[in-house]
Amino acid sequence: MALSAALKAGSLNGLNYTPDEVTSGAFAARVRELFPNEPFVQQCADFITEIFAPAPEVEVLTSGSTGTPKKLKAVKERMYASAAMTIEHLRLQDGCTALLCMPLEHIAGKMMVMRALTGGMALTAQKPAADPFASAPCDLDFAAITPMQAYCTLQNAQSTKRLSSCKNIIIGGGFIEPELERQLAALPGHFYHSYGMTETLSHIALRRLDGREQYFKPLPGVEISLSARGTLCIYAPRVNPQLLETNDLAEISKEGFTILGRVDNVINSGGVKLIPELIEKEIAQTISTPFAISARRSAKYGEVAVLVSEAGLDPDLLAKACAGLQRYQRPKAVIVMELPRTATQKIDRPRLRAMLNA
Repeated sequence: MALSAALKAGSLNGLNYTPDEVTSGAFAARVRELFPNEPFVQQCADFITEIFAPAPEVEVLTSGSTGTPKKLKAVKERMYASAAMTIEHLRLQDGCTALLCMPLEHIAGKMMVMRALTGGMALTAQKPAADPFASAPCDLDFAAITPMQAYCTLQNAQSTKRLSSCKNIIIGGGFIEPELERQLAALPGHFYHSYGMTETLSHIALRRLDGREQYFKPLPGVEISLSARGTLCIYAPRVNPQLLETNDLAEISKEGFTILGRVDNVINSGGVKLIPELIEKEIAQTISTPFAISARRSAKYGEVAVLVSEAGLDPDLLAKACAGLQRYQRPKAVIVMELPRTATQKIDRPRLRAMLNA
């Protein structure tokens, strides 16, 4: 069966559409008439049209976590399979309401549209913003946001109220700081931290926050293992027929897996390998100021860990934050500067390390 025959009728920002209206071009034209000043809604309509088109693939940009974003080809049928896995796991019903508030150039945004088409959802497309719930509808069934968007939403009482009314929220694209996780876990909705990447067509595992789960649990049909380097390997044949070795250092248990950090971020300090993300996780229990652990060259140790903060830190607070670290893990210096970020607002770790060692 052709993919277009499996996709369902739905709606975009209140405008109903059928597959025939999409393939004829009438739907995209109607969107331009009704939303002349909303280019993101128009872009969403164009992407819906592209999904229904005969071409088997769509182009997608990687997130650029390790440098300049790259263009990849995503197979539509595999995107559909990924969407079906999410819908089944979250038990989303046909016709449920969903929010798109992520850029459509990347897999996270494209997959929200594919999920809407797979589940016949009523999709609201809203221009990506730091606080997407400032003007989002109430009582949504499903939304996907980043940790930064979650943080910004919680700074506004009305936005928090709308977020709280959403039944299922997946949060992906990076680490969720402990305090933010505690705040989200206290809200009524079902919040999930997602793990995945462009190559796996978004998430292949979820960790429920309101259930205080420590481990990511792979979706049905997903197999995980560790490489000789200790990095996570993923076999998810429904979305990628190849065994994918990631650069994420991981630990696997019977409950699932946890991510320790990226192998390319490791700091080799006097022969001891330090994982910045683990150090950050401990310090973030106490410090809320945006910061990162990076490396600076050292004549004695080769490299040493340093803490880069966007604001000055009280010495007593810093000492408290580092109390749970081993002596060799503790940052050897504090540097105050703006953290470089990628286009998707992740900390640009390679650039940060280069700046510290220029």
